[in-house]
Amino acid sequence: MSRGLLHVLRTFPIRGGLHNMPKKNRCEDRLLPANSMPDKNNSGRPPPWLRGKEIGLWYAAHSSTKPRKKVDKAATLDMTGINVTRLRNVLNLTHNTSSGPVPAAPVTPDGMDPFDLSGSNDPSTTEKVAGSPSNDILQFSDRRTNGVSVESDPMQIRSLSLTRNRELDSTLASDLCRRQSSEAYRQMLEIRQKLPAYVRRKEIIDAVRSNQVVVISGETGCGKTTQIPQLILEDEITRGNGSVTRIVVTQPRRISAISVAERVAAERGETLGSSIGYQVRLDRCYPRQLSGSIMYLTTGMLLQWLHSDPTFQNVSHIIVDEVHEREFLCDFLLNVLRDVTESRPELRVVVMSATMNADQFSSYFGNCTKLEIPGRLFPVQTFFLEDVLRMTNFYLPKDDLKELAKVQHAYMKRCFLGGDLTKTAARKALDSSNEELERWLSTQTDLSANAAEILRVVDDDAYPLTDLIVHLIDHLLRSTNKGAILVFVPGIGAIRETIMKLRDLNPRLYDERSNRVCIYALHSQMTLSKQRGLFEVPPEGKRKVIVSTNIAETSVTIEDVVYVIDCGRIKITNYDPLSNTNSLSPVLVSRANAAQRRGRAGRVQMGYCYHLFSKYVHDNIMAEYQLPEMLRMRLEDVILRIKLLDLGPVSTFLASCPNPPDPKAVERTLHFLREIQAIDMTEDSAVQLESAMSKRFTKRQKRWRRDLRARAQAAMKQYNEGSKDMLEEEAEEETPSADISYGELPGDNSKLTPLGEHLARLPMDPQSAKLLILGALFGCLEPALAVAACLNYRDPFEIPLEQQVAATRSRVELSQNSLSDHWVYKTIIENYRQIQSSYDRRKFCDRYFIRENIVKDILRLMDDHATLLYEHKYIGTPNPLDKDANRNKDNFPLFRAILCGALFPNILKLMPTIRDGRVKRPKVIARPSEGKISVSPKSVNGNVWASDPVWMVYFTKTRTEKSLNPTVLDTTIIPLRPVLFFSGIIQPTMSSDSTFTVDNWIQVKTSPTVFQLVTDLRKRMDDILESKFKNPDVTDWSPSSSEGRVLKTIIELLVSEPVPIVQTQRYPWEPKMDANRT
Repeated sequence: MSRGLLHVLRTFPIRGGLHNMPKKNRCEDRLLPANSMPDKNNSGRPPPWLRGKEIGLWYAAHSSTKPRKKVDKAATLDMTGINVTRLRNVLNLTHNTSSGPVPAAPVTPDGMDPFDLSGSNDPSTTEKVAGSPSNDILQFSDRRTNGVSVESDPMQIRSLSLTRNRELDSTLASDLCRRQSSEAYRQMLEIRQKLPAYVRRKEIIDAVRSNQVVVISGETGCGKTTQIPQLILEDEITRGNGSVTRIVVTQPRRISAISVAERVAAERGETLGSSIGYQVRLDRCYPRQLSGSIMYLTTGMLLQWLHSDPTFQNVSHIIVDEVHEREFLCDFLLNVLRDVTESRPELRVVVMSATMNADQFSSYFGNCTKLEIPGRLFPVQTFFLEDVLRMTNFYLPKDDLKELAKVQHAYMKRCFLGGDLTKTAARKALDSSNEELERWLSTQTDLSANAAEILRVVDDDAYPLTDLIVHLIDHLLRSTNKGAILVFVPGIGAIRETIMKLRDLNPRLYDERSNRVCIYALHSQMTLSKQRGLFEVPPEGKRKVIVSTNIAETSVTIEDVVYVIDCGRIKITNYDPLSNTNSLSPVLVSRANAAQRRGRAGRVQMGYCYHLFSKYVHDNIMAEYQLPEMLRMRLEDVILRIKLLDLGPVSTFLASCPNPPDPKAVERTLHFLREIQAIDMTEDSAVQLESAMSKRFTKRQKRWRRDLRARAQAAMKQYNEGSKDMLEEEAEEETPSADISYGELPGDNSKLTPLGEHLARLPMDPQSAKLLILGALFGCLEPALAVAACLNYRDPFEIPLEQQVAATRSRVELSQNSLSDHWVYKTIIENYRQIQSSYDRRKFCDRYFIRENIVKDILRLMDDHATLLYEHKYIGTPNPLDKDANRNKDNFPLFRAILCGALFPNILKLMPTIRDGRVKRPKVIARPSEGKISVSPKSVNGNVWASDPVWMVYFTKTRTEKSLNPTVLDTTIIPLRPVLFFSGIIQPTMSSDSTFTVDNWIQVKTSPTVFQLVTDLRKRMDDILESKFKNPDVTDWSPSSSEGRVLKTIIELLVSEPVPIVQTQRYPWEPKMDANRT
């Protein structure tokens, strides 16, 4: 068997493989079945050419069949706490009374309350009363305009249209002249005049005056972000148009919007909030008056304005900055602006990019005018991998070369098969020699044989290991005297590995207590406040090394960097609509990324950049730009925005984007939005959508099975013939059917449901928004606010480089034995609120590896979201600790049920595996269309065991570079009743009148009577919720309320259900324990 054939065969688990096949078909797809494959030597050993999983399959086929205890796939509904008679009383009393008072509860013959389903009134279930909010937590309130939730705006900043005021024009012109004559302004002007953007001010102003849309490309440091808005503003005020001039400038990140606004205000010799302002999530500073002002804001904030001002009537100039990043909100805005400019010819749009890619954006806006501005950086000398190998004399022994080849081969294999390459093409690509690379290598002089072999092994990629990075850092520190070194690596793992290898290389020089070298780690989940010297120039004789992810490309600038080491890889998120999985993997950077990284050097003097990929790769292999975000992300937010803003059919709008997304991703998103009841799709459209997705998934499965059968037959043939060198040519794969066109998308014109309207208006993903609404309605507000904020903003935990075990233990401790990663967030917020002193709060955060600045942001988000819920009338006050809205905040059984309803359809089943009478590690089973999934060991449920089926909900799943299957990071274990009340459609099965299915895959056993009562009660709850979505109102929990009685009954059922019994695997730091919550 060829090397390529085996490599391709081993790759199948990565893309789905056997685990996606129906169980009844697995036996026929086994590799080398026992009954058809003779063992020539009767040795009981597999053939020597098999590797990895093939060996396991061979042993499975040859092993003797052992009787195994079967675990029933259908879960039995526990009857504890379910009183059929009392349940009927509840349904009868609340029948046909959707609201308003109902008759008083009758007394049963035994003298007990008929709504106490468990038969007892336990005072221990009384909820704690929520306290008042912390004094030092900033309060942010949002207001509503025309029924649309937007941030509070005392100046009515969105709804005021621009009208000419001659008196104001004169006043603004006089103010500008007075300001320009001030000493502060003149001093800053001397600095501004050195910027390339200011030097070309006349050309820029003339272009903006004469054209509705202008595309400007400017290299990093040219001053386009700070100067162009000022130049336009000053020109308009000077020409007497100040009263009808209002400029908004979008930024992709909040930190950029704030910092740039502060800089521009300083350049104008004024304080922030005079003529310059900003608006970002959780923070804002408006100009004193709207006319004659510049507003920096995030792209999402500007899109919020569309709700009350669909054509931006209150804006004269819109400047869209950093479009080269191709963030999806930016692409969305460009699409909107292309339509708006047709109806508003007086509106001026400036599109700005840090890379010279003006042609694409100019073409998108009808070949509009374009300008290019050069940068002002000091010269940067660039070196590539071949140069680094020459100058450092880096050498890899033979064994290390083999290891490098193994790592690189595995990586390239994943890239080929992850990029829709056929198996045949992938094998040929892996096995073939790179003739172009060989020709290029022949032109390289002064390369050692070892260096040439390294380049040959690295091939069309960057050097993948950290040993060369460490070697180069050490070389630079020994051969140069001053200047900081900035190192780009893909992720936290590479950061940790680089720092540890440096310290292993020379502990005295690179230790954290060294007085000669200071090493900093820079990552989005690390606390910058603890890296005090990161932005400071070290004293004479001390060097600074920063090991960073791509966060240092644009978001963070370190002025004293002279040397940049670019590993050549970047981690990006991709979305596979067929498996509904995000993947986070390192890929080769684009030439634009490489240029940005190169630009980090040479800001204060001549710089040096060392790219760990060859000049051949840079010139011939690299893409010009990374794939736009809209092509590699989930589309829920995009489609909800389209429908909320009534921008027409989804397909029409998306087809007109700069780079339209894959129709398969649109199909998957429409299907998901229908499942969570956000869109109202006709039955015919729903059937068409289900059919299209099912056919596509089935075709993929058939190709996998056919391919495995072909390889099994090839292996048997090779074994029978005794040949170890068979090169069987593969049959070409079927050409997949053409993708469905945008115009044929089922559900394209579906409308938002009342729930969908609310989900679209809340500034977060739809599942988190649903969690907020359910939390408010069920009196479980604070936990819902905390979890939604953490899932949508940032995880409050930091990543300590050398204390991973302690950090994991802290998370387990904060879970309070709840078997819930989500309850951890509630615990953090609750404990932080209860601590009064700043010192004790910092101590608490340090102990549990929590970033205090993130916790403060989360608290502000919680206030913000509570205000939104108040304005949508779901709660009675904007206080997140409102007593009525938190009557059940400590009721964990209710919280996990609400979580199930919000995160549906993200449900997993832990199926126990029993062999030889012993419980083994459970199988993690997802919906049939989701494939195989694993739970991250970092989750508090990453090592749970159970003898009975256990259910679990999660927020998101992702496939990392080292995982064969998608992994879920955040989970909560739930019992069965939340699944019945808060998930998909419940229906009886054809095979048994006591077995029912939920969401077409979860099987439940119970009596027909109980099933009917539960479904009736759920129907009553669904009617209440639907009524609340249509006409939001605070839940009435009074005894005379129909909705209060139904919801209390359901809560009693949830609380009375026995807790799932699981056992956690023994951690290295603690004894074995049983984890239960009562």
